[in-house]
Amino acid sequence: MKLSPRIQQRVSILENAIQNFISVHEPRTLYEPMAYVVQAGGKRLRPLLLLLSCEAVGGHIEQCLDAAIAIELLHTFTLVHDDIMDHDDLRRGLPTVHTKWDEATAILAGDGLVTLSFSALLRTHHPRILEVIQKFAEGLLIVCEGQALDKAFETRDAITLDEYLDMIQRKTAKLIALSCETGALLGNGTPEECEAMEKFGFHLGCAFQIQDDLLDVISTNAILGKPIGSDLAGKKKTFLSTHFLSHANSKEKERFLALWGKGPLSQEEIEEIKTAFERTGTLTAAQNAVETGIQTSLSFLKQMPATEAREDLEALASSLLHRKF
Repeated sequence: MKLSPRIQQRVSILENAIQNFISVHEPRTLYEPMAYVVQAGGKRLRPLLLLLSCEAVGGHIEQCLDAAIAIELLHTFTLVHDDIMDHDDLRRGLPTVHTKWDEATAILAGDGLVTLSFSALLRTHHPRILEVIQKFAEGLLIVCEGQALDKAFETRDAITLDEYLDMIQRKTAKLIALSCETGALLGNGTPEECEAMEKFGFHLGCAFQIQDDLLDVISTNAILGKPIGSDLAGKKKTFLSTHFLSHANSKEKERFLALWGKGPLSQEEIEEIKTAFERTGTLTAAQNAVETGIQTSLSFLKQMPATEAREDLEALASSLLHRKF
């Protein structure tokens, strides 16, 4: 994603704050893996959304910087544990924590990150901080519900689109919605502004996840930072698999089910599935769903005052349509 100079400046502020928050001390077997995964970088989308949402309601960076650190640590915790459950060896082009160390170390590192997340929140001196902490706790539980649904769905050959949407609304959209709502709360937004920002993040989060599903098929290993086709190999229920199974003929379904979940796929097998997705209109349907989600999110953003921060959020949301990783 190409970011404006103003957004780049805020990303730099966030990056420095996040990096400086994590220090390595004894026991190193806990803190080194925590620092490793945080310092591996990433899009920093959630803390950036939090910061810009705060500014969009008239707040200032200083009011929400610790909360932005907290949301990134919370997100990173979910990634560490997701990688264990999904048996993923790479994340952002680097070995995952459980691959570089072991599963027990990764579990502890994740636990440490979620604890540090709440420690960062507690550094925020704001009249609404207890409300924010409550929303973080509630949001984290909803994310766990989404992950539980994701794992439960792996045992089934098919799910409905409504089941898929329920899963991603909990697993992915909730944390992005929480980021935007938290920023608005700490920026002293009105109840109407906070609700609008929460809905902006919610619909943006749904679009973000469907785009993720697409990238698993249409991206490359080098760009994605991990093997493409990992969702297919793990029999993950995605927008693509859900749409395809409800639109393919019996022969197409039979071939797909033979490949889906059998483990790592060859490039030829991925291309075969991609062609089948194209033939059934699945890729187009996913692309349309992403665009619809982003347009819906922008409709809520238009309820905010016309400011530079709102422009930045609009540009950031629109750029997700074209992201490659």
